[in-house]
Amino acid sequence: MDNDLQTNNGLHYKITAFLETHAVIYQFLRFACIGFLNTGLAFLVQNILSKFFDISKSSQSWEFSAIQGVSFVCAVIQSYPWNRTWTFGGEVGIGMWKNFVRLVSVGALGASALVFVVIAASLSAPWWSYLIFLVAYLITEEVLWKQFGFHISNWDHVGHSFLIFFIVTGIGFLINAGLSGVLFKHIHITNSDLDKNIAAALATGITLFWNFVGYKVIVFKK
Repeated sequence: MDNDLQTNNGLHYKITAFLETHAVIYQFLRFACIGFLNTGLAFLVQNILSKFFDISKSSQSWEFSAIQGVSFVCAVIQSYPWNRTWTFGGEVGIGMWKNFVRLVSVGALGASALVFVVIAASLSAPWWSYLIFLVAYLITEEVLWKQFGFHISNWDHVGHSFLIFFIVTGIGFLINAGLSGVLFKHIHITNSDLDKNIAAALATGITLFWNFVGYKVIVFKK
């Protein structure tokens, strides 16, 4: 029993030491979980608007790109406080298991929205069903933010960082909106609702890597 305990403690120490000396790995894990959170929000907004305005044909690719742009901007506004506070803020005194719980909590919330979108799209659900889920989603996100003890008032406010954040993200927006429109025009796998979400998912995945490098190297560099 004692040997097992020592082994577990040794493994815990090694993992903790590895993450501390390779901070970029943990940063990317945080960023990826926030990416799920942002993607969940973007997909909910996208489906609310596309269903409300009845955008369901591949010939409406430019209209879909515009809606994708709106949803992307919503995700960006959400992304800034999470990334500044959590991904690149540098937490102190937070153990490995607590960090793990935080990663799972944030990632699971985002994943729940994506699962809901897939199911709702498969059933061709109405726009208001996405809206109801969005309200519950935002409430849960606010609860997590407060449980983590995050406060925007603790920031060292640097005005230009927010502007640079939007410039970097704006480039990501152009990549995302352009790709989503092109992919939506050429993807014909299932029904229109699912095709829209497949196109958006592929575009979002490509944009993810651009945003991480841009945020780390340009926006939140230390």
